Parts: sequence; structure tokens; C-alpha cells
Amino acid sequence: MEPLWIRDDLIVPVAHLAVSYTRALTSVVDGEVIVLDSVQAAKQNPSAVELRLDVRACDVFDAAQKAKIIAWRPLGADRRGVVRVTFGEAETRPKNLAGARERLADAILEALAAPEPGAEVAQSKAKRGRGGLFKAR
Repeated sequence: MEPLWIRDDLIVPVAHLAVSYTRALTSVVDGEVIVLDSVQAAKQNPSAVELRLDVRACDVFDAAQKAKIIAWRPLGADRRGVVRVTFGEAETRPKNLAGARERLADAILEALAAPEPGAEVAQSKAKRGRGGLFKAR
């Protein structure tokens, strides 16, 4: 696998990326869900790719960038700081891997362009008077 190129100044080394391949063991035909065995699934369903990035261990990002990426909801970071993207729309593994790499790079760029997490929450809190919140009469 090659390093993940996000932009000119951000290239994620291969050591921080992990890939796994899966197949769906169900198929939908005419609105009915059919359970397949593994041989049938291999013949009918393309293998989906799950691409994972260990953000906390990656030294390419600074602390603020790591916080933004981990807080970005579409990436779904776990408690260890690993974000994951799945892609299974193409018919072959190499195409699915290329799609997952592109999706991960786009999601990281979106996360880095987002405002700081929690910045808008501080402004929206209601102010209290000395006696607490007052009801309007």
C-alpha cells in the first residue's frame, strides 16, 4: 500500500493505515433479504474495504488537527483515536480500496476545514441572573 496523500503538506505514512476486506452475507432481491453462505457471497457480492487511520499515533498532524479529525462525526473515531471509512460500491477490491482512500482524504480535509469543536456551544448558553432564570410574565 502507498502513503495516503491528503494535500501537499499532509501525507500519511503507511505505518498508520490499516485495511480489511469484508463481504456482506445478505443480498436483497425484489425487496426480500436473502441470507447467503460464504461461497455464494463471494460470487455475488463485491468485497468492501474498511480503511482505518490511527490519528493519535500519526505524527503528521499537530494537536489541534488531531482534535478536529477525532471530533469530526462522519469519521466515527473510537476511544483510541482510530477513524475508519468503508467503501464497497465498486466491483473489485483495488477499486474499492482507491475509493476508500479518496473518501478518507476528503473527510480529513473537511474535518480540518471545520470550525473548532465546541466554539459555537459557548455562545449559545442562556445567561442567568442572580436569582437564576427568570420567567417572562
